[in-house]
Amino acid sequence: MKKWKSGFVYLLVALILVQIGVSYIPFGNVVKAEGVAGETLIAKESSWKYWDQGTYPGDTWRDGTFDDTAWKSGKGALGYNPKNADIKINTTISYGTDEDKKYPVSFFRKNFEVKGSDKYLRANLALKADDSAVVYMNGKEVKRVRLADGAINFVDYSGQQSSDAVEYEGIKLGAIPLVEGTNTIAVAVFQQKGTSSDVTFDAELTGFVTPDEVVADADYTPSKIAVTFFGNTQTQKGVTWHTKSDAGSDLQYVKAVGTGVPSFAGAQTVTGKSEANDAAIGGFSHQVAAKYLDSGTTYWYRVGDKTRDKWSEPAKFTTQKRNTKAFDFLYVTDSQGSSEEEYSWTDATLNKGFAMYPNAEFILQTGDLVNTSSSPAEWGWLFGTSQKLLSNTTIAAATGNHDAFNNSFRQHFYYDHPANANNLNKGVYYSFDYGPAHFMMLNTNDQDSRALDPTQLAWLKEDAKKARADGAKWLVVAFHKGIYTVASHMTDTEIVTLRDQLAPVFDELGIDIVLQGHDHSYFRSQQMDGKMPIATDTIGKVEDDGISRDVDPGGQSYHVINTSGYKFYQPQSESNMSAAGVYPAKYAQPMLQMFAGISFTEDRFTYKAYTYDAKSAQTARATTDATLFDTYGILKTDKAQAVTAEIDALPTTIALTDEAAILAAKAAYDNLDATLQKYVTNYAVLTAKLADLEALKVEEPTPEPEPEQPDPDPEIPTPEKPVNREQPEIPTSPETPTASEQLTVVQPLPNQVGAESKPVEASAVSDGDASEPNLPTTGDTDTMWALVVLGGSLLVLGSAILWRRKLK
Repeated sequence: MKKWKSGFVYLLVALILVQIGVSYIPFGNVVKAEGVAGETLIAKESSWKYWDQGTYPGDTWRDGTFDDTAWKSGKGALGYNPKNADIKINTTISYGTDEDKKYPVSFFRKNFEVKGSDKYLRANLALKADDSAVVYMNGKEVKRVRLADGAINFVDYSGQQSSDAVEYEGIKLGAIPLVEGTNTIAVAVFQQKGTSSDVTFDAELTGFVTPDEVVADADYTPSKIAVTFFGNTQTQKGVTWHTKSDAGSDLQYVKAVGTGVPSFAGAQTVTGKSEANDAAIGGFSHQVAAKYLDSGTTYWYRVGDKTRDKWSEPAKFTTQKRNTKAFDFLYVTDSQGSSEEEYSWTDATLNKGFAMYPNAEFILQTGDLVNTSSSPAEWGWLFGTSQKLLSNTTIAAATGNHDAFNNSFRQHFYYDHPANANNLNKGVYYSFDYGPAHFMMLNTNDQDSRALDPTQLAWLKEDAKKARADGAKWLVVAFHKGIYTVASHMTDTEIVTLRDQLAPVFDELGIDIVLQGHDHSYFRSQQMDGKMPIATDTIGKVEDDGISRDVDPGGQSYHVINTSGYKFYQPQSESNMSAAGVYPAKYAQPMLQMFAGISFTEDRFTYKAYTYDAKSAQTARATTDATLFDTYGILKTDKAQAVTAEIDALPTTIALTDEAAILAAKAAYDNLDATLQKYVTNYAVLTAKLADLEALKVEEPTPEPEPEQPDPDPEIPTPEKPVNREQPEIPTSPETPTASEQLTVVQPLPNQVGAESKPVEASAVSDGDASEPNLPTTGDTDTMWALVVLGGSLLVLGSAILWRRKLK
């Protein structure tokens, strides 16, 4: 029986594992339709019939003859989503009554007319389907999207994840069974699981009269790979890449184990989306968001086309650890160049930075990645020289004015931007959390009358306030067009407009650090209170970790880290700076590439700027040192202030009952580092109260032990059978009682406490039996009944044990 049960458990576990493996296998080649003009057979946001009752409508639901009069109808996109306005859902459908067990499948149908059906050699589908789908044309299956092969269970979840359907994904259907006259398209959209937050569906069908072009296999090879933050930095990553020809958009990943070559057998696969680039750049871009990753974990990954088995070389990314308290990253800007060699200078600068900050967890780049964003050569040089870095670390980039050509930034870097953002063709804005800091990456190309677009400004305010409410210790804003700089752009009209708009907003929101680009020189501001500097003599200073830190300065610290490329701008005169309302703490043009290593903890911001001669010969780069150029730091003492308040809350006169509160205050103080402990201004008070507490403990009298109370329910020992010893004969006489008349020692039972004990006669016990316990006589009634009850209990217990053994 035991072996049968064990075998059944093993079989069940094996079946579950097989099912999990199958559920993550994507099928089909999901790509973007090419730019060749076709005829629209079904337009986006058309009206569809839909079934949202959580039941299967029967196998004929996909046929043209099916009676769908009981089905509802609505305009696409259809579905439900916490961000309905962003996803542009026009018709909200039902998911049932249980938010944790939403309906697994929603069904959609549409009839449409076709004239000259024979002329259409192929068709493409622009699809919004979150998470999985199967598509039928006139009752015949033509495509599965993130849905496994085999029989389809229309009352179960798909187990496949997808990116939120903010944009349409292009799907090549090839030749489809169109008929003259009325045709029927039917689509079933599956949830990944019952707790999935949303369902989205809409579709556009396009017919083509030309055959699909055949391309060389090499044109499917992935290139220009970048790993980005996309949503939750602990569990998600974005990945982008490019191919010359339309291809699959598949990401595979496995956890990194050991140092050997990774195996992708059994890898998780996520299928994303792709789109045609502008004709000036050519080719196709691919974007995938990997969700449900484990925090603090390194993964091997590859991107490509699963159907064609065409993949990139394996690379690695790592998710952020949970409860990150401290981290480093590298800050660079303006890598733009006009030759492959000039882009190699940025690669050398970054490699030097990682050599000095081996634990840096990402690159923050503030724009102008390329000089001409319509140039495929320059994008190729940027990624070609730095591909090893960009595919093995994460980059958080802001859009520069040189990156603004027709979606080129968005197609090279995949970020979770707000869906209602304007001018996405010129760049994106987004935010992310890392450790105790919250980063907001702005798009200064998104401008109306040269000020930041109102939609983006409203997002910034809401995002910053939410981050602070969620507990962010530091608020960091990064963008390209710096509002406080000292070189040629300092007095540009658009910069002055942005300065007037953003500086007061940053102060209102309590922004701590502002990282900028655009002006190609080194600059660090005084601590700013909106548009005015904070008097330096009002800011405390402390030497800590080898640098001078401002202590609780308030306001904002603005930075520009020169350039990692080839362009250098000279600072303007100090009189011009003063007239422009720009207040530098340090500025310079060292005519060398620069980077900054930045560190955050819950209490400290540390900024170290370095110069590096990246133009040196390739052979010298490995030994060329970076030179420390500037340092700056901030110390926040809010933890010390909290301990100070905790000590202040202790009573003036303490009692022993205050011990827990006093010791808690001492523990909080001990948890501070030595620098922060100096800012606990009332530590002497705590020391005095600790001494008072010890004195109270000494003065308190030692309590006398309470008299031991007799057990109200004693365990009565079984009396031992007395040993038959020879007793000396005691002569009988009228003065000497017989044995039956002798008094014996009787100890009172618990229920006789307070009763008078019987005296012990010296002659009652012989000298030789001094250690023998006195046995009760037949005249001791209470003791006798106790022994009877005990004997009966032992008899019952023994009988029960005997019968149990026999039954076994």
